[in-house]
Amino acid sequence: MDHALLARTNLNLLLTLDALLEERSVTRAAARLGVTQSAVSHALRQLREQLGDRLFVRARGAMAPTPRALALAGPLRQGLRALQQALEDAPEFDPARSRRRFVLATTDLVAATVSPALVARLREEAPGVELEIVPAESTGLGEALEVGEVDAALVPAYEGLGALERRKLFDETFSCLVREGHPGVGRRLTLKRYCALDHALIRPTGEGQSVVDPLLEERGLSRRVTYRVRYFAAAPFVVARSDLILTAPTRLCRLFAEALPLRVLKPPLPLPPFAIYAYWHPRWRADPGHRWLRAQLASAHFTR
Repeated sequence: MDHALLARTNLNLLLTLDALLEERSVTRAAARLGVTQSAVSHALRQLREQLGDRLFVRARGAMAPTPRALALAGPLRQGLRALQQALEDAPEFDPARSRRRFVLATTDLVAATVSPALVARLREEAPGVELEIVPAESTGLGEALEVGEVDAALVPAYEGLGALERRKLFDETFSCLVREGHPGVGRRLTLKRYCALDHALIRPTGEGQSVVDPLLEERGLSRRVTYRVRYFAAAPFVVARSDLILTAPTRLCRLFAEALPLRVLKPPLPLPPFAIYAYWHPRWRADPGHRWLRAQLASAHFTR
């Protein structure tokens, strides 16, 4: 393909040529295109110069196409119709028949919260659609969304993704998790008991401070963290087999309390809630498949 030739050719010139081939008259071609006769004549001169052919000659008072123009007529008409159809027809997405693959970047906590409802919805409405969950790395997540490696990221509010579009999926709170029969915890968890216990701490990125410690410092208190881990799914198993206490998102606590001998308790201090958002690159805004995915994320009944 001669890209240089295409780059030099104005689409309006091709439309003019198509109209002249159809009408065989500058006057009628101008009326068809909604331009002046001089504009059509000027376009014809440009076409003759670019193609190196007269394209039309006078014959019996009409414009007769040259062999070069006749050779262009069929492919030109076909190409213009295909282009018009491509521009007019919005791409369709039929979830029942689609074989599309979506990649979501998130933490294991959000994956455990979102996946059951989302997979159930996909199995019902889009059995051919594939879903892949990958880790949401704080460094490089924006680039992964920009280059298309990831379709959407399901993460808490993150300043590094400010240039992307987002939609809130759900609000989350914090709860405490201890093993059943914990000797240091009674019916109600007091702040004094909370600070006296050894704590497990989840730090997904390995950096930053927990929301708990600044609030304790404001009250002149502190706690002792003896177990740190980056994985949300690991901590509850450790808590179930020890006397540690874990402060974690409520959905995580309830999810593991259903499967392990654990108790979910209300924290003894007011911990600020947070939200989980879906982030995506603006180029997916009007994509029917991506819009469908976002609708599923927004309407799914997530584990509470």
